[in-house]
Amino acid sequence: MQHLTALILDPDTCLQRNLLSREIQNITLCPAASADQLSDSLTTGQADLIMLDLQLPDMTGIELVVKLRKQKPGIPVILLSAKTPSEQDWISAASEPLVEVMQAPITAGKLMYHLSRLFEKRANISEVKRHEVSAAPVEQLRNNNGRLDAGLVSDMFDLNMTELALNLGLTRQALSKTPDSLSIQPALRDFERIVRSLLVVTGSIKGLKMWLNSPNERFDEHTPIEILKLGKVKLLADWVDDARLGSPD
Repeated sequence: MQHLTALILDPDTCLQRNLLSREIQNITLCPAASADQLSDSLTTGQADLIMLDLQLPDMTGIELVVKLRKQKPGIPVILLSAKTPSEQDWISAASEPLVEVMQAPITAGKLMYHLSRLFEKRANISEVKRHEVSAAPVEQLRNNNGRLDAGLVSDMFDLNMTELALNLGLTRQALSKTPDSLSIQPALRDFERIVRSLLVVTGSIKGLKMWLNSPNERFDEHTPIEILKLGKVKLLADWVDDARLGSPD
């Protein structure tokens, strides 16, 4: 585990003293005397973690977490409890992301357990957000009505309308007449999938086009564009998605 800096607020000091008296590898504990001091430290410092009492004199720990997250959204929090938390305490803790409740007796092993859970949760949240971003529509392929447009797809992939129509199971005339028809949107999404995945991998339209026009050993040294000219857009889209996720067949 990387070295962490944890801000800790425990007005009763018993839990805090218990933690500070223990040798906890890779964690620097920085005590705060009040909620205001904790807030100031969070603003000026480089805290990776907040630890505070589940019940504070003027508010609950969860209420303070909500306030602190306006300063540093998404920071992991461990709520310390000297007694068994109530059902409402558990419900309140569960309502906030990246919060763990640690009940006395406090041990280094228990702390490491809760930390591992917190950072696993954070990694999972980051992965979900990454996929949400990568799942966003590719604007370069959509017209002013928000629909995927065969003309824009044709330009992006350097395919003529006849070659594009082959991938969509249409004639060139039908495709040219209604290039953003609702009926062809599902088929055009395979092209959008390819662009979306390749932008994640290559980082730019230029990189995307270089990949499309480079011989690929997976396709017997044919270029991906040549695969598209054979009408195999779904095959290519599935392979690109699998390759991006690290599990190509």
